[in-house]
Amino acid sequence: MRRRDATRHPRRTLLSRPRLLLLDRLLRDSPQTAPQLADSVHLHHNTVREHLDRLVDDGLVVRETEHRTQRGRPHVLFSAAAGGVGLSASAAAQTRRALALGEAYRHAYGFPDPADEADGTAQIDVLEDYLDRRGFRPRVDRDALAVRLACPFGELQGSMEQHTICGVDAAVMRSVLGRVDGPLRVMDVRSDGAGTCVLRLIRGAEASAPSCPGCPPDPRTSSAG
Repeated sequence: MRRRDATRHPRRTLLSRPRLLLLDRLLRDSPQTAPQLADSVHLHHNTVREHLDRLVDDGLVVRETEHRTQRGRPHVLFSAAAGGVGLSASAAAQTRRALALGEAYRHAYGFPDPADEADGTAQIDVLEDYLDRRGFRPRVDRDALAVRLACPFGELQGSMEQHTICGVDAAVMRSVLGRVDGPLRVMDVRSDGAGTCVLRLIRGAEASAPSCPGCPPDPRTSSAG
């Protein structure tokens, strides 16, 4: 029987300093090639490609081939994922499973299905499932549009700046929330002490840039005007 590689567990995807650094670079400047990223984080190209493969598989990074109008081999470009555009097959499948689980839960416990997408139920289903699988142990208050989280990054806090971890964290949550249609956006992620934080959501018409230092702006709300 083949032993499962523990490093492939979904919880390990973000619990990696190199992968967080790569995400941080891509959130600030996309697209980039693997060699460009390798130079910026001072790692071997092959190592960076392995990390990028993991991030693509998890739906946090999108891979595409450069469109060239001149002769020569096109570059493979990597960008930070923004919602459901260009998701890997595995990330898209997990999103569908999360939606199905949310629907099954409501049916099992007699909760009504949402009348339409306007209440953000599907978005929270997908976000809660993602956070649970990644070790955040989310506790969702759907009425208050808030999610209390346990921080899984304790082992990295001595080797990375806190605002980098929190900035990537918030950007990932924005992207996951945008995998399905709905009105909800990330407002901010605030530390609540003792290794916990609170993710606050807001409806799109009221959304603004996240307040956490180092958080890249949400392209869906920062491009207007």
